[in-house]
Amino acid sequence: MYITLQQLSEKPGVVELAQVTAQVGQPPADWRIISKIIDGEDVASEQPAAVEKAQQSIARIDEVIVDSSALIDGYLRQRGYKLPFKQVPRILTTWARAIVRYSLHQHLPSEEKNSPIVRDYRDALKLLQLVAEGKFSLGLEDTLAESSGEPKFIKRERVFTAETLKDY
Repeated sequence: MYITLQQLSEKPGVVELAQVTAQVGQPPADWRIISKIIDGEDVASEQPAAVEKAQQSIARIDEVIVDSSALIDGYLRQRGYKLPFKQVPRILTTWARAIVRYSLHQHLPSEEKNSPIVRDYRDALKLLQLVAEGKFSLGLEDTLAESSGEPKFIKRERVFTAETLKDY
């Protein structure tokens, strides 16, 4: 996995997660209970129905995390990375967050052209495509050619040689 529930609870935040996992026409789960469950706190004093609703929200988020990780894996496998990574590059966590947020917001009405969630999602997919094509490096086990910073010259055949100029 490239992102955890804990990381999502910090950014975009538990309140947003509760809102976007609500069933259509239903009020969202109590974000405080979702937060307690994510943090491993005791929820025995909470209403059982509220705890069940929070657990359903968390299950939905977990499902989207798994789906986003599978999507990212697909791009990384095209590049030839050996998965899973021992240490997840930070950029992958950022991209996973964008993909998860987009997936969770799909049922909500929004202006796609102005939505930062849609923009971040599209940017993440574009960058993942560049990784797959070998045009963007994650900095790990990449076989991308290192640039020395020096210009490269290509020697071409001479157009004017002593032989071609002998009649002039």
